[in-house]
Amino acid sequence: MRILITGGTGFIGRHLVPLMNQHQLMLIGKQKVPFDQSNLQYLNADLTVPEKWKKQVINFSPNACIHLAWSGLPDYALSKCSKNFGINMQLLDLLIKTECKRIFIPGTCWEYGDLQGEVGEVDLPGTTNLFASFKTSIRLIGEWLTNSKSIGLVWGRIFFVYGDGQRADSLIPSCYQSFIRGNKPEIRAPNCVNDFIHVSDVAKAILALIETPAISGIFNIGSGKPTKVVDVCEIIANSLNRKNLLPEFENATNTPELWANTSLIRKVTNWRPQYTIQTGIEKTLNDLQSK
Repeated sequence: MRILITGGTGFIGRHLVPLMNQHQLMLIGKQKVPFDQSNLQYLNADLTVPEKWKKQVINFSPNACIHLAWSGLPDYALSKCSKNFGINMQLLDLLIKTECKRIFIPGTCWEYGDLQGEVGEVDLPGTTNLFASFKTSIRLIGEWLTNSKSIGLVWGRIFFVYGDGQRADSLIPSCYQSFIRGNKPEIRAPNCVNDFIHVSDVAKAILALIETPAISGIFNIGSGKPTKVVDVCEIIANSLNRKNLLPEFENATNTPELWANTSLIRKVTNWRPQYTIQTGIEKTLNDLQSK
């Protein structure tokens, strides 16, 4: 397939692109491209300036698109969300005109809003935050635009991704840095239960979805396993032999719990996560130590 990728040099994209040697790729991005692949052409352009990339995309005529880009993270302010909403609408409009047949866009587990426990794609939330509301709006408009065009819109609700390349202030890198400096990490919500999934597994899930013909709809992308934040912290401490630096969490309050029901993506694609929380954290720590 000819696949257009945005955000290919970002956290998830850096793990996805090397898996796609069997496809012809066009990447749009602003960073220096970290790949050396003969199947790839790189277009250095800002998505907010369509005249810099629109003609090239039309000439490339993609069969599929993986649209990972979302600028400004972790800034979830209204102005940033509005800017990204406009980019999504411009890109969707162009992809429809070029008769692109498959489109993958990442959603977020925050779309489940105030729901707790195990959640499936058919579960409807009550209240969602601003970022999740914009994501939901993009999905609903995208579904409306593509329904009558024989275009498969695949919406991946990604849960709590970790691994090589994530932001330094994220849970695992920040705990790692605290421990190696001999400090106790500051953990705001130790009893929070999340669905942690390694970035390599996310990349393979996206590839499986884009390569599966004639599918559309919402798919959870998670490990399917609930894990407490404090348990993540303890795994890191044990791996680094820093258990003496674990903070005291006796008075921590109970906080929300959210993890994915992944039966749909497993049924449709046969994808399965390869990393457990233990092996995934060990891989992440090895990557951090090698830098």
